[in-house]
Amino acid sequence: MDKKVKVYIEIEKDSNTKYELNKELNILEIDRILPYPYFYPYSYGFITETLAMDDDELDALIIVTDNKKIERDKFYDVFIIGVLIMSDEKGKDEKVLCVLEEDYETIKDLNDLSNEIKENIHWFFSSYKSKTPNKWSIVDGFENKEAAIELHKRSLLENQ
Repeated sequence: MDKKVKVYIEIEKDSNTKYELNKELNILEIDRILPYPYFYPYSYGFITETLAMDDDELDALIIVTDNKKIERDKFYDVFIIGVLIMSDEKGKDEKVLCVLEEDYETIKDLNDLSNEIKENIHWFFSSYKSKTPNKWSIVDGFENKEAAIELHKRSLLENQ
């Protein structure tokens, strides 16, 4: 099953600056600067028209396997390929893994990602809050495309 969604990017790959969209002002604002050695492994944002269990939009990463530039403050049409299951101090906080349409030919599911890509994502989200007081994260692991699509379906605003 294929599922195409629209993702708004708040943070570019390799950035240590965590931006969040201020929906009232419709601008990106700096939330915090992550300490060394934490840099987002892939461009990060959220799937539009969703509400996740943490009362925020459903988080998403756009995985690219070459040097394609995914820019902050832009929307991208992407395909869901899997999900990272995790929680933090606010509760469940899953990250949906997506790819651009041109990469969907070769990356259709979580199993098409290298172990190195999955390990980098796991390591980052397991530890990126470890030096921030009163914040924590626990990664349970990855689930496949079907589980990610089901999570997206449950998170759609029209289904709440």
